[in-house]
Amino acid sequence: MATHDDDHPAPDDEATRIATTGSTGNQNHTGPTTPITDPGKSVTEALTAVSEELANSTSSVVGIGSVLKNRFVLEQMLGRGGMGVVYKARDLRKVEAMDRDPYIAVKVLSKDFQANPDSFIALQRESKKAQQLAHPNIVTVYDFDRDGPNVFMTMELLEGEPLDQLIRRLRPATLPTQQVLSIIEQMARALAYAHSESIVHSDFKPGNVFLTSKSVVKVVDFGIARAAKRADRPAEDATIFDPGSLGALTPTYASCEMLEYGEPDPRDDVYGLSVVAYELLAGSHPFDRKPATYARDLNLKPKRPKELPKEIWNAIIHGLEFDREKRTRNATEFLKEMSGPRPGRDSALPKWAIPAAVAIVLLLVITTGSLLFNGQNGDLQPEIVLEETSSLEPEMRERIENILEVAEVHMLVGRLLEPPGSSAYDAYHQILIMHQHNKQATEGLQQVGDLLEQQVRDLIESKEIQAGKSLLEKGLDALPEHQGLKKLQSDL
Repeated sequence: MATHDDDHPAPDDEATRIATTGSTGNQNHTGPTTPITDPGKSVTEALTAVSEELANSTSSVVGIGSVLKNRFVLEQMLGRGGMGVVYKARDLRKVEAMDRDPYIAVKVLSKDFQANPDSFIALQRESKKAQQLAHPNIVTVYDFDRDGPNVFMTMELLEGEPLDQLIRRLRPATLPTQQVLSIIEQMARALAYAHSESIVHSDFKPGNVFLTSKSVVKVVDFGIARAAKRADRPAEDATIFDPGSLGALTPTYASCEMLEYGEPDPRDDVYGLSVVAYELLAGSHPFDRKPATYARDLNLKPKRPKELPKEIWNAIIHGLEFDREKRTRNATEFLKEMSGPRPGRDSALPKWAIPAAVAIVLLLVITTGSLLFNGQNGDLQPEIVLEETSSLEPEMRERIENILEVAEVHMLVGRLLEPPGSSAYDAYHQILIMHQHNKQATEGLQQVGDLLEQQVRDLIESKEIQAGKSLLEKGLDALPEHQGLKKLQSDL
């Protein structure tokens, strides 16, 4: 069955969405806010002009059979949600090029949102953020455009089922534990990557998670996502327009802070993730579908599902804390807490973490050896003093710490060298440009090389010689002085 990932009909109790206006209580917000730091009159005036044009336009009816930009033919409605309607569409450009798969998904801004001039900027921001999130567990957004008063986004078309429909179909039963844990891990990886890019989803729920026919999780609809406050982020990016002022969240998956108009934070996503994880494992909502504030005031406690490993349970309970300060810091930390013994696993670490753990031990041995034997058996030379970040200016130190978090996420999800510009290697290399002998970045690159070396050896042992040589070549291009990779090249 062909369907999509974005907005799906659901029973009233699950689809209920409430308007939020923020602590200022301003319920008549109709235009772009004045930026704290004026990014330039041309930008502000352009956005204002577009908003006014949309507000004054006569909305044309869009539905099945409509053609947008003389290119996208809307053929089937796939879902409807707070920000718009999603259609299966035929791309006439692909048809002309005789593409065997000419279909995409098109999300058209809803009529209610068109009445709010800020909605144009909201969708533009959604598109920009979604395009920024290039991750296998996040839906791919292609472009953002408009046809007269109709504003729309184009996205990949997915085959499968949204998670809310799956949960309702199975309730009160659940999927096999191993399959559930795979879904939870993929959801967490998607959010971990978003958090590393300073983006908070702000409406994480089963309806915004899609399970493809190949059991791949796709997190969708960053429509009200807002950049988490970061010292290195320009102020104007957060002040020209705040999508949160349009106000949409789902009470049964929202944290107490979201319900009480707090600033968006990665820990809000962790709360939603933990609720969804519990639903998948237990077949029911942890607080009987009551909002977090209500459950907190009643001192409700979730019941532990039978035979659930202690580490998984502790990770979920930590993520369900009503107090943000006590809750898991972000999705990366949630992933770490989940990485305990599981049914069918012999190790206390998930499979993807074993090479990293081995590499850390090897790195300690290599580092110690280099100090004892004057660097003759390692990459780290004793005459180079690896600098600590404590001597740096606070702003520079914070930037480096943020990039180190990004690198850690890339390592967790196996993005060692690729994609170019968004990998662990790129993150560590960027730090070394800023801080020449940074210890953590230097050790991180060593670990990247060690992991690549192990991957090449595994490929060769599996008789995939050509693939191994290709990976080795890429590794040496990036890390030409890595001793393990150099020795492998010599052996081959």
